[in-house]
Amino acid sequence: MFSVRLFGRQLSVLVGVVTLFAGGAIAQPVSLIARQNQPTQLADGIYLFGESPQPHQTGHGYIVFEVSNQQVRGAFYLPNSSFDCFVGTVGDQQLDVTVEATYDDETYPAHVDLFSFYSLDHVSSGDRAILSACYAN
Repeated sequence: MFSVRLFGRQLSVLVGVVTLFAGGAIAQPVSLIARQNQPTQLADGIYLFGESPQPHQTGHGYIVFEVSNQQVRGAFYLPNSSFDCFVGTVGDQQLDVTVEATYDDETYPAHVDLFSFYSLDHVSSGDRAILSACYAN
C-alpha cells in the first residue's frame, strides 16, 4: 500500500519540497525557478499545486488545500492512490502543517515550499472530494 508519509519522504528526497521534522528524511529545499502563475500571498480559497503543470498526471504528487484566515486544511496525494490530510498555517508561499497519516494514525510536522510546485488553476470534483474527506476527519 502507498503511504503519504512515504510520499512526503519521496518529495523530500526527489524535489526537496517537504522537510519532515520527526523521524523522517530531512532535505533542504532545492533551488527551482519560481512559477510565474503563483500568487505572492494566499488569500482565502481552495488551491491546487502539483509537481506537474498538468493536473492528475500519474506519478506526480499534488497538494489540494483550503485557506481560511491563514489556517489551512488539505491533503497530499498521488492520482489513483491514497492521500494524507493535514492541518496548519499558511505563510508567504509556504505551509507549516501537521500531517495526519491515513493508514497508521500517526501525525508528523512538515514544511511545504509552494515555490517548488506549479500552481494549477482548475480544482476538480475529485480534488474537492479529497478535501471534503479531510474535513470529515
